[in-house]
Amino acid sequence: MSTSKSSYARLSDHANSTGSVLVGFLWGFAEGTAFFIVPDVYLGLVALFNWKRGLWAMAAAVVGALVGGSVMYSLAMQDLSGINLFLTRIPLINAEMAADIANKMQADGLITMVNGPLRGVPYKIYAVQAGGQSLPYLSFLFMTILARLERLLPVTLLAGGLGKRFSNFVEKHTGLVLVAYVLIWGIIYFLYYLRFR
Repeated sequence: MSTSKSSYARLSDHANSTGSVLVGFLWGFAEGTAFFIVPDVYLGLVALFNWKRGLWAMAAAVVGALVGGSVMYSLAMQDLSGINLFLTRIPLINAEMAADIANKMQADGLITMVNGPLRGVPYKIYAVQAGGQSLPYLSFLFMTILARLERLLPVTLLAGGLGKRFSNFVEKHTGLVLVAYVLIWGIIYFLYYLRFR
């Protein structure tokens, strides 16, 4: 008689697999181009079940962001107005936000990127404005790494630490933990929507 795996076992298996690293890369790339949900959501979940794999997935997400950001940087060099229009069609991004970042980058340069994660401004906007202003590409890549790690690393470490500290609770009450996790991110996105609508 076969028994189906528990939610905990399925999530642990995924977190332990190389697939979690691949998803981290793809999510980092997608959020760096057109997707509007941050990779933190996925990375925190992986780290909750395996903190070491969470760090690998986070590193992959940073690499994905570098690739995605490079695509946006290049497209903006070719057609800034067109790619800015594309940005405004992505949920939770508007023309005022893009113009504000363009002005800040013109005034302060690429250092503006390190303020983005703390202000909740999507990384892709910085990539577009950097390319549109033809700011140094290698410096852009370096600042991308700093800007991505500034938020992804604390989220991954926090989730990993909680997962390790409360591993017995997570295993026994996986459904409750997942509901709480989804609610937390739902509240974060709702507050973000209220702030930038």
